[in-house]
Amino acid sequence: MGIPWDTIATILSVLISIGSLAYWLGKKFAEINERFRTIDERFRIIDERYKIFDERFKSINERFETINERFKTMEKRMNERFKMIDERFTRIENEIKRLRRDIALMTQSIQSCVIDFMSMKGIFTEKERDYLIREIRRLTEAYTYHTNPLKLEEAKFILEVLDEIEKKDPKEVDMRKVDKALEIIDRWLKEEITFEGFRMWILMYTLRSILRKERGEL
Repeated sequence: MGIPWDTIATILSVLISIGSLAYWLGKKFAEINERFRTIDERFRIIDERYKIFDERFKSINERFETINERFKTMEKRMNERFKMIDERFTRIENEIKRLRRDIALMTQSIQSCVIDFMSMKGIFTEKERDYLIREIRRLTEAYTYHTNPLKLEEAKFILEVLDEIEKKDPKEVDMRKVDKALEIIDRWLKEEITFEGFRMWILMYTLRSILRKERGEL
C-alpha cells in the first residue's frame, strides 16, 4: 500500500520549512557571531587604548614624582639657605649689639672723666644739683610701675636714695646706696642702650660726682 500523496506533500512541506528555518537560524547565528567578533575586536582595540593610556598615565605619574622630588630638593635647599641667612642676620645683630655696648662704654668713660673734672672745678651750682635730683626722680617715677627695664623695687630704691640726698648733709649720705643706684641704672643702660637709659646714667653719675665734691672726695 503506497503513502498517500497528501501525506508526502505535508512531510515535504514540513521538511522544507524546517530546512528554511535552519538556514535562516544559521544565517542569523552567523550574523550574531560576526557581531560578537566585531564587538570583541572593538573591546580589544579599547583594551589596547587603555593599555596605551595606562602607560601614559604611568609616565605622567613618574614625571610628577620626579617633579615632586625636585620640589623637595629645592625646598630643602631653600630652607638651608634661609637658615644660613637667619644665622648671618643673628651674627650681624649680635655684632651691632656688641658695637653699641662698646660705644656706650667708651662714651661713659669719656663722660665720667669730663663730669668728674667739672665737679672738681666746682662748675656745678646748687640749682643744677637740684635739677639733677628732679630729673632723676621724674624719669624714675615714669618707670615705677614698669617691670622692664626697672623693677618696681629698684625704682623705689632709687627714689629713696634721692630722698636721702635731699634731706641729709652730703657727708652723711650713704655713698654705697648712691653707688648701688648708679649700678642699677648702668645695668639698664647696658641691657637696652636707650636714650632714656643713657640720660638717666649721666644725670645720676653727675649727681654722684657733685656729692663726692661736696664730701671733699674730689
